[in-house]
Amino acid sequence: MQSINKYYLVGIKGTGMSSLAKLLKEEGNEVLGSDVDEYYFTEDTLKEQEIEIKSFNRSNITKDYFYIIGNAFNKSNIEVDEIINQKNDYLYYHEFIGQKLNKKIIACSGTHGKTTTSFLLVDFLKKECNYIIGDGEGGSFDTDLLVLEACEYKEHFLSYHPELLIITNIELDHTDFYKNEKQLFTSFQKLANQSQMVLVNGDDKWGKKIKHINKLTYGFNKNNDIQIKILSTTTRGYYIQVKYQNNMYLKVPYLGRHMIYNYVSSYMAAILLKKKPFLSEEGKLPKRRLSTCQFKNSVVIDDYAHHPTEIKSLCETLRLMYPTKKINVIFQPHTYERTLHFKKDFIKVLKKFDKVYILDVFTSKRENKNYSLQKKIDKFFHRFYRYDDECLKCIGKLDDVWVFLGAGVTNRLIQKLTYENI
Repeated sequence: MQSINKYYLVGIKGTGMSSLAKLLKEEGNEVLGSDVDEYYFTEDTLKEQEIEIKSFNRSNITKDYFYIIGNAFNKSNIEVDEIINQKNDYLYYHEFIGQKLNKKIIACSGTHGKTTTSFLLVDFLKKECNYIIGDGEGGSFDTDLLVLEACEYKEHFLSYHPELLIITNIELDHTDFYKNEKQLFTSFQKLANQSQMVLVNGDDKWGKKIKHINKLTYGFNKNNDIQIKILSTTTRGYYIQVKYQNNMYLKVPYLGRHMIYNYVSSYMAAILLKKKPFLSEEGKLPKRRLSTCQFKNSVVIDDYAHHPTEIKSLCETLRLMYPTKKINVIFQPHTYERTLHFKKDFIKVLKKFDKVYILDVFTSKRENKNYSLQKKIDKFFHRFYRYDDECLKCIGKLDDVWVFLGAGVTNRLIQKLTYENI
């Protein structure tokens, strides 16, 4: 590790940034940072680790720290502007990981499932690795191995040169940067080109096109190097056969076909790293992935899904888990750009639920509030209910399921529901 041991993270509540902060703190460094005052779920674990979170202020910036800047921020942020004006040393999040951590990177990439795959791989490795996961969790271990969730946005993942690259799937998401899936595929191919080995979903229409001399494909199709076969289904998961060199028989303690892909890719990654996979707690998932509690008569679920494909997979899983119950959704769309681009897909998938309530769009730090765009979004979501706090009073009365859905702050509504005992 480098000699610098005092770090200040601008945008410390970001899921990757908070994970990095915790890793650096566990390594014995002095770590603090800043962000907006609004609550975000990652701040809970930051506070548990006694990592100070300041409000943005020019006076926070001194010569005392090495600065790590979240990828959502630029010179329009007062602290970033001050860092540059003072000529302080800084790197952006992805640059810091690629240039300064000096780790052997096991990168989990893909449009969907990369957080869960990273999480499962860390668990299979018994946490005997460093890790930075997109649910805000990070940790340090005395090894040079780093399990890293690698995001494709703006090609930031090209800062990494992985020992092993996992590609879960390739589907258009960040439409403010990628104009089509061919352009997105090209970025993934670039990342594959700078990786030592690639483990890719061979059932995925773009994934199977990735070229690499050390490529292994996994999936249900018979032409994959690693072939999956479902032997039986239970109310809690699957028994599967995985054929690679010899037959392996695994219990997958999760429902949903997408979870079989996540499970097998992380399991096989551990095998390729010459580790014996060990799952410490069956059925456990990252934060805000099917996080479930009971409120009076209702099942209440918090889930981070915010792309139509993710919502479709979630709906299918919930129908398996709760076949006799009505499943209702409180959905907060994430970013104007994504919501408008996929509007027809959102409508199609949300219609699969029994009742749908829509919140205002949760804007990213790259977007400003735009009332005309919000109005346009309200118009095409008109077939669904508009959310207000009265909706919370319905929860708990019937034996049904309520899903708080999206990458924003719907989990705060669950806190409001349970703390105030509405």
